[in-house]
Amino acid sequence: MQTTVTAPVPKRLAAAKTGSRALMRGLLFTPSVPRYAAARLLGKRYPAQALPLRLVALPEPTRPRGFERLKVRLAGICGSDLALLYGKQAPTLSSMFSFPAVLGHEVLAELGGVRVVVNPLLSCLERGLPDCPACARGDDHLCENVAEGSLAPGMLGFCRDLGGGWAERMVAHQERIFPVDERVPDERAVLTEPAAVVLHGLRQVWGRSSGFDWPSRLLVIGAGSIGLLTIRLLRALGYNGPLYAVARHPRQAELAQRLGASRTFPSAQAAQRAAGARHYPGILGSVSWRGGFEGVIEASGSPGGLQEASWAVREGGRVLLLGAPATAFHDFSPYWFREIGLFGSYTYSWDDFAQTVKLLPELEGLEALVTHKFSLEAWPEAIQTAARRKGIKVVFKP
Repeated sequence: MQTTVTAPVPKRLAAAKTGSRALMRGLLFTPSVPRYAAARLLGKRYPAQALPLRLVALPEPTRPRGFERLKVRLAGICGSDLALLYGKQAPTLSSMFSFPAVLGHEVLAELGGVRVVVNPLLSCLERGLPDCPACARGDDHLCENVAEGSLAPGMLGFCRDLGGGWAERMVAHQERIFPVDERVPDERAVLTEPAAVVLHGLRQVWGRSSGFDWPSRLLVIGAGSIGLLTIRLLRALGYNGPLYAVARHPRQAELAQRLGASRTFPSAQAAQRAAGARHYPGILGSVSWRGGFEGVIEASGSPGGLQEASWAVREGGRVLLLGAPATAFHDFSPYWFREIGLFGSYTYSWDDFAQTVKLLPELEGLEALVTHKFSLEAWPEAIQTAARRKGIKVVFKP
């Protein structure tokens, strides 16, 4: 079921001309230490209207050399956006982004009437710099210069010099714009960016030059948008083995099985028992495990999910961290005691993104993940819907 919410356009935000630059509406994030502290303390109970986000009239972003101006069709709300708004992002990453900025990095737009998706990375090329070692070898997602060059730190949606997709219009570099196959519905296309994160992670852990070397059994913890994208991509990429998923809500479980999960469970512990793992009670209510899954993908983004993953994977197995738990207390004993490998995936290379765009026509069913659409004016309800997980993928439709 998909819900669309709109609101009347305030007259003061109607399009106007100021000199040679038109005005547009956009959701501008302006950091506030008191609001950051309050949101971090209260979490989802903190009212969205009090977040440091406002719908404002802004001049259209300037178009640097090599960039194109785009008209936004849909822009998703990502878990990293919510982490920023609710004070859950790690402070150590604050220097890698710059504000105030229009948020939004999951973008479907139009260029000259053609639907396109946007790779939001701003690496050496976009910053006017010679290639760093990472960019030279094709790993632009690991660019060493994300806080250097002619642009402020960050990528689109987290960079004060270039607006993101929570606006009527934006700019993107020509090399980061990809046309979308006409067979792909908008609701599937807007998921390209998070799907690229998943593809990159799967390639990083199990990819080989000849394809993939899959483990015999896999567990996906979390059935939000990232978890469901993971399930669908695993099947599209040829994984045919048992695929278990932890889905805490009936709607998530239904979609997980529709997209390719073999079985769903309400908890990681229930999945471990079904896989034949053995648990051993310890002191202070602790529990350790032997056995489990050869591979575990943590997609919930919660500290608890990462802890569950570290015990759900069997000895010598691998954990792929697709969620973003930021700072948290964590018991690292499973990694050295059971010799587990932990891998993180934050973004994607240019090739990962291009391959995801090519895969879109094959990823039937993903459009069901977009459960709510909101106008920019209805942003408080949109943020609350996403933060309180009343939907799966919430998007803005400027």
